Amino acid sequence: MKEQITEEMKIHEKWFEEARKQTVDTLPEFVRHLVEDYGHDYGTICHAITAAGLAGMYAVENSPAGGITGFQAGFCMWGIVRQWSYRNNKCGLKMMDYDDLLYPQHEHKFKAISISAKVLEAVRKEAANKIAEHERDIENWKVDHAKWESDMEKFKVDVVEWQKQHPEYPTYEDQPSFYKHLGYGNVQEWEAEHKKEESGFMFEPREPYEPTVHPDVMNHWKSIVDGVVPFGLRVEED
Repeated sequence: MKEQITEEMKIHEKWFEEARKQTVDTLPEFVRHLVEDYGHDYGTICHAITAAGLAGMYAVENSPAGGITGFQAGFCMWGIVRQWSYRNNKCGLKMMDYDDLLYPQHEHKFKAISISAKVLEAVRKEAANKIAEHERDIENWKVDHAKWESDMEKFKVDVVEWQKQHPEYPTYEDQPSFYKHLGYGNVQEWEAEHKKEESGFMFEPREPYEPTVHPDVMNHWKSIVDGVVPFGLRVEED
């Protein structure tokens, strides 16, 4: 029987301690214990996933292949951050340790926010990519939209004949929304949608979504490409 737990019980603090002791041999049981022996809530499942990930890293570190340096550990940490939450990041990441506010030798870190020239160049490159990508999306949308308009004209003709064979459905003229694909809905509505699909129902062609970028965002991208450093940041040489 699963033990019902809540975040307030602080059981996860013990998990993190135990995670650091795991080996390749003990890891499967540790993960099984986290998954199968507890009834998780919204918060505790996050701690369980964190503990399982930490245990996996320590299992390798505690093996004959382990024994990494602090520098390597930092590389691993950034690897997890990137692969878990920032897989699509193009321009780099930065972490601030506010514990450094306690020590006067770290004053330079907080005087003014700065970025390196390398990061700025990456941001400029990505801004240019964003502009080019949007332009490609617009051109593709124009082609798709023209095809959709053509498909719609054909659909309006074909659906009349189709309705003659399926009088159980409302006509497209009386209820066009009935012939549109469901965009969002509850469980019952999605079940009805799937039944219509399985029956060979004649749906209206899907209209392609026009790609949009707010003018302020586009102007921001263009200013970066033109050499403006965003937000008044100070640029430091690498």
